[in-house]
Amino acid sequence: MKDDRLAAALGNASLLGVGYMLLRRWRLAIAAQVITVALVLILVSQKALWCEIALAVWWVAVVVHGWTAAGKPGTRPVREQRVMALCVTVPVLLAGGFFRYDAAGIQRDVAEARAAGDCAGVTAAQSKARYGDRVADAPGIEKLGADVEACAELREIARMLPGTLPGHTNLLAEQFEKLDAVLAKPGQDKTVEKVLDEYLGSLTAQSPCNTVKLATWLRDRQKTRNILDKAGPVGDGLVPGNQFACAQSEAKAAQWRAASYRYRELIARYPKAPVTSKARAALVVATLKVQLLDIRGLIDSGEYCAKPAAYGGAPRYRGGVNRALILGAQEGYASQLPSQWKTTVPTNASVVICTEEVEDGPAIRTCPYVREGYNFDFYRTFRKVVVPVKVYAMRTGRLVKAAKVVIDGPACPAVYTDSSGLLPIAGETISTPVEPTAANIRAAFQPLLVRP
Repeated sequence: MKDDRLAAALGNASLLGVGYMLLRRWRLAIAAQVITVALVLILVSQKALWCEIALAVWWVAVVVHGWTAAGKPGTRPVREQRVMALCVTVPVLLAGGFFRYDAAGIQRDVAEARAAGDCAGVTAAQSKARYGDRVADAPGIEKLGADVEACAELREIARMLPGTLPGHTNLLAEQFEKLDAVLAKPGQDKTVEKVLDEYLGSLTAQSPCNTVKLATWLRDRQKTRNILDKAGPVGDGLVPGNQFACAQSEAKAAQWRAASYRYRELIARYPKAPVTSKARAALVVATLKVQLLDIRGLIDSGEYCAKPAAYGGAPRYRGGVNRALILGAQEGYASQLPSQWKTTVPTNASVVICTEEVEDGPAIRTCPYVREGYNFDFYRTFRKVVVPVKVYAMRTGRLVKAAKVVIDGPACPAVYTDSSGLLPIAGETISTPVEPTAANIRAAFQPLLVRP
């Protein structure tokens, strides 16, 4: 029986060495099978285009060699050999074509799911790939693995992102770096965008203060010129309303300094936002509360007179009776003033009167006295009491008057009791401040507190 060239070529087209078997060249058949298996194993393991090219070159080589190895053609074709070759080669080629087509369909499904941002669809489509698909289109199926890996990374990022909602911007920065890394992989724009959109949507359900912290980070995040940059405008849009709500909650909790800072930041950054007018009105209240806190702190620490401060809600220093908060060395005089002239509450005070150590005032009268049990006279010169004062307007914290309040009082009482215990010298003249009455104190302070 003559060897048929076409049958040998067709048989070798199966890559199973069938052509060599028809030629009864058993060693070549075995060698061809071994090389084919080796190339397939390399293709499956390496999943590279060069492996496919190598397998294609090998297929052409064995087909051509099968044709030439058959020698000169016979006068008539050997139909039995051709039928045998076709019976093996056709199913092999059909199987290869089927799996190649099936692999292309899987890749198409993955591409559609990826374009829709559907990572679950990507994973489901890729899981349909069979061993035959991996042989027929190893590089293409390998690319699907990269998509699945990217989706796995995105699932982990999506799992971590809710942990940022209490305001953890460091964690948020880490997850955005990971999103950026996934985005650098081919075709991942929509899958990344879906994770990003879900996260941005979750921000509105959080507490305003936490939302402000995260939204501010998103707003100020350095641009990367990719889909992640859409987070900036979203964050910017979330800040004003949540900033105001956060400030309101802080004000309700009497955290006036924090609230005041947030109102100011909102007004400066978003002057035309719908809530800005409300923030301006709220800032007035918060500012007064902060001023009051500062003043009370200065009063409690005894530092107000050295560091006078303003309280914008205080009554103006104007004509008529002005209530005073009296501080300093001579606060005791306040007890002798009419109740409508004095106060201990900063919010009711028009002025703060800071008193200093008393000084000797003008002499009123000198009178002789005899110390009981001793047979000699001595003298006492009674002097007015001078109290240096500084008057500050509570509303502005500015000095409105520096004066010396001169307090008169009765001189030369018939009986004078000296509590010092010191023995006077005969003929000595002792300078003694008067002991003013409530009327004397009132008359001295009246020009400061009752203005025409």
